[in-house]
Amino acid sequence: MPSLLALRGGAPLRTKPNPPWPISDANDSERLTAVLRSGAWSFDGPWEKEFSRQFAEYCGAAEVLCVANGSVSLELALRALRIGPGDEVIVPALTWVATAGAVVEVGATPVFADVRAQDWCIDPESVRARITPRTRAIIAVHLYARMADLDALGTLAARHGLHLIEDCAHAHGFQWRGRGAGTLGVIGSYSFQQSKVMTAGEGGALICGDPLIADRLYALKNCGRKRRTESCFGFGFNHRLTEFQAAVLIGQLARLEAQRQHKEHLADQFSALIATIPGVQTLPPQPQVTRRTMYGFPLRYEGSEFARAPVDLLVEALRAEGVPVQRTYDVVYQSPLWTARSRQGSHGGSSPESGQRCPVAEEIARSGLVLLHFNFLGEAADVSELAAALAKVQQHAGDLRMEGLKRTLRHAGAGLLRELALRS
Repeated sequence: MPSLLALRGGAPLRTKPNPPWPISDANDSERLTAVLRSGAWSFDGPWEKEFSRQFAEYCGAAEVLCVANGSVSLELALRALRIGPGDEVIVPALTWVATAGAVVEVGATPVFADVRAQDWCIDPESVRARITPRTRAIIAVHLYARMADLDALGTLAARHGLHLIEDCAHAHGFQWRGRGAGTLGVIGSYSFQQSKVMTAGEGGALICGDPLIADRLYALKNCGRKRRTESCFGFGFNHRLTEFQAAVLIGQLARLEAQRQHKEHLADQFSALIATIPGVQTLPPQPQVTRRTMYGFPLRYEGSEFARAPVDLLVEALRAEGVPVQRTYDVVYQSPLWTARSRQGSHGGSSPESGQRCPVAEEIARSGLVLLHFNFLGEAADVSELAAALAKVQQHAGDLRMEGLKRTLRHAGAGLLRELALRS
């Protein structure tokens, strides 16, 4: 059996630094220098136009509009579809809070749907149960390394006359039945934030196939200006991308496909290695996904095979062994970032009614783990070490449970002492 857990004083199984992220090279420096010397640093410049063209071609999209980040992109998508006060938008309960926050920002009401255990993405049956006469749109989030069921959601949206918006913040390079992520809904929203597969530090993009909606998006992101002579002026703010970000993104896109294939190959190796570890499960493959990108690697673990150790302690132990693991997102309506918004009165409640809760999402948030792509899919040797570290923690799960009990007792003792001090 491997030595003592690193969390309890043993030697960590993995000491090699994680692969660097973000990745840049001399070509990126040259483009940034060219922008600097050009004096054209702002919007609608040649680098932004070139990146938009290239990204649209890569995704198989009619066109791409660049924006400031991947949160405001969702807000602009909703505004372009004329969604606002009195409307409802169905969103998954398991996602980053910005998905639902964008709905709040336009004055509409987010309605939380549950997710499916097999892919952690929004459940079409849960969506169906939450459609009301006020429902205007569904936001499908492609989460971690999985895509939402666009077949079922597209059929549902068409039947009820709803807009389907794709949140593709994790889905750069994905394809559903040969079509790029973001092209199957009326609008697709991308993020280029620091942790994403493609990044310029911040930034976002909107994919759109309808010229009228694209005109609205342009006005919304560019202070209301019209995009074409025949376009109408609109009302908008400054949500533009800079030329510096566009120059960086051209390099990010150039290396995306090679990175995607490399990480997909290593992810398959990792799946095979951890299949023999008791209590660790990967999510099943999706036959409809014809091209995938490993933004994150989702894992489920069985508490009974880990001596019922608390999940936070499991994460701490894995990190001590050199495994770049984290918890999944909180369920949105249970997130501190969301409940703070509720206390400020900016939406109608922090959680759904008891009959509308999302039990699958809540269970995944309690027990799901995610390995970050850029920190573990470097080389084959990295994959082997990470699988061995996961096996080591599983084999020492009893020690981990004892550590948890000790911490609980220490915490209880400290609380008792504080209570006694207050009474004295």
